[in-house]
Amino acid sequence: MNAGTGVLTKPLMFVSAYAPLFVLLALRFDGATLRAVCAVLAVLGVIAAGAILRLHRGTTPGVHVVREARLAGTEASAFLAGYLLPFLTVSQPTGGDLAAYALFIVVAGIVHVRTGIIQVNPTLFCLGWTILALVDDQGGQYYLVTRHRYVPGDTLQAVAMGDDVLLERPPATEQPS
Repeated sequence: MNAGTGVLTKPLMFVSAYAPLFVLLALRFDGATLRAVCAVLAVLGVIAAGAILRLHRGTTPGVHVVREARLAGTEASAFLAGYLLPFLTVSQPTGGDLAAYALFIVVAGIVHVRTGIIQVNPTLFCLGWTILALVDDQGGQYYLVTRHRYVPGDTLQAVAMGDDVLLERPPATEQPS
């Protein structure tokens, strides 16, 4: 793992996960300033998704033999409850409303970084990625950011993005140009 990048993984995953929410808020709010702020936050979320996928590009992957793999979206309904925010907002929020929305985002960020909710990321899903809960043959338990499905016995190469997050590295024949 590149020095310092593991520390950035979960915060970047959080920022990227909420990019679509900021698009919805930009559409919902009146006023050019609020719309612009939300649009900038949405763009930053998409940039964060790209950063997640590129930060570990030069890292040597480890080999993992799959013992168990399943879609890691069990917390999706709890996560998506946060996406109700744009539908509960007022189009011209007061300063107090904005403070409450900001506090919600801060609390959501803390929960996202400190729990397994990292496994739900609408931005990565929209970009064609999925997140699997994976147990390897050594008993390691990870969240795997991947474009593939795996079954027990499959072998994959992945780089560590943190203590419990892996990013799949496709075989050399599948590497993007």
